[in-house]
Amino acid sequence: MATHRSALAGKLTSFDIKRTPLAVRTLSPRRAVALSIVERVRAEFAEMRGFSPTLAQAARLFGMTIDDCDHVLRSLIQDGSLRLGDDGRYRLTG
Repeated sequence: MATHRSALAGKLTSFDIKRTPLAVRTLSPRRAVALSIVERVRAEFAEMRGFSPTLAQAARLFGMTIDDCDHVLRSLIQDGSLRLGDDGRYRLTG
């Protein structure tokens, strides 16, 4: 968990999230790790169609603190990958 906490401390921007794998090489190691965490979470949502966890469920599943998971999920909302429903569950868009 310490890796996630330190990796997310740099706060990702939507620009960072949309970078291509080639561009990831130019990021600092800390931001590259944070980006890989975001990509892992995005891939889990894409792989498990119909997956709609609450924040607490997602944090447990991904092995993150609530704060770190909240930041990752908000980043994915910001880039248009996820949406937060009125029921407090996160879902893929489209």
